[in-house]
Amino acid sequence: MDKQTNFWEKNGKYLLALALVLAGTSLVMNVVTRVLEQGGKPAETEKPEFWLDKEETHVVNILAAGAVMPCNEDTDDVFAGLGQLVNNYEYAAVTYHSLVGTDSQTSFADNVCRQGFNMIGLAYPEVHADGKDAIDTSMDYWNRSSARISGTHSSTDERNQLRIFEQNGISTVYLSFTDGLKDPLPENEAYLVNVYDDEKTPQFVSKAAEQADLVIVSIAWEGGQGALPNDRQKQIAEALATAGASVIIGYADNAVQPVCWIDDTLVFYSLGNLYSESEEITNRIGALGAVTVTETIYGDRHRIELTNPKMDLVASVKDESIHAKVILLDKATEEQIPSCKELYEGYVQTLQRMDDSIRIGGLK
Repeated sequence: MDKQTNFWEKNGKYLLALALVLAGTSLVMNVVTRVLEQGGKPAETEKPEFWLDKEETHVVNILAAGAVMPCNEDTDDVFAGLGQLVNNYEYAAVTYHSLVGTDSQTSFADNVCRQGFNMIGLAYPEVHADGKDAIDTSMDYWNRSSARISGTHSSTDERNQLRIFEQNGISTVYLSFTDGLKDPLPENEAYLVNVYDDEKTPQFVSKAAEQADLVIVSIAWEGGQGALPNDRQKQIAEALATAGASVIIGYADNAVQPVCWIDDTLVFYSLGNLYSESEEITNRIGALGAVTVTETIYGDRHRIELTNPKMDLVASVKDESIHAKVILLDKATEEQIPSCKELYEGYVQTLQRMDDSIRIGGLK
């Protein structure tokens, strides 16, 4: 009993203080609870937010064609056999092998644009045959059109201007060159035509690649007429690819040549003639090439990728009309193109000769 008495004498005041603290705490908690019940829920503790960059993609589809050799007849339906194919692509490129207003009528150029070709290459070896006035007349027409043009110019300032345009969020530059001219330019008229230069042209392409997501280069080769590209063509293609060209669209006189990759650059060495009135059947056969370009943006990272390259063959066929019409070669009849099936198989082998993984057919 004495021990219990001593315990309470020594510790009682501490136990009493503890009891008072517990009672006070309980009272405070009751008051807080009632206030919260009357005034709302307590504020939630903010949770940290973790921001993740969203992946963004942009896509354009490119169609590449060879050269158009215009005629001066009524040509409203020359491309009717292609239907809506050309218009299914955001970019459709072709070389216009004629000077509008001098060698051909404006109506044919109107038809080419109306069909959906919106990238027009104007540089080719014979373009200066009729001199400066003929090029100026042609440029008057093309500068009024909605097409993206390159290859000939009316002034030095116009030649040096880097035209960048955008489609589906992808910035693009389109350039057209010829590797040499049949008729050389006067020194004071060097601006008239984009003539390939081993040093200056890759530098210009590199400048374009620094400022645009996509660089498409059209080039007319001088002298490359075989089923395979010659050493000069390969040398230029390598230089353009190294400089930053994304797609190279080549034209060698009337020739269809292979397609291949040089690293990440897709090279159509020669697509032949999209449209021709030639009596030679092989001069009336050309190729179409297509590729999908995807831009992927993730934060501050950016990537351009070319995928799903495809090819097919076209022919300019004659019927009762006074001019030819363009159709897919595998739709031709024996009357239109003799031995058309054998020709088709032969050209397919040519197209795939440097890369047999390239798909034939299936253009949308």
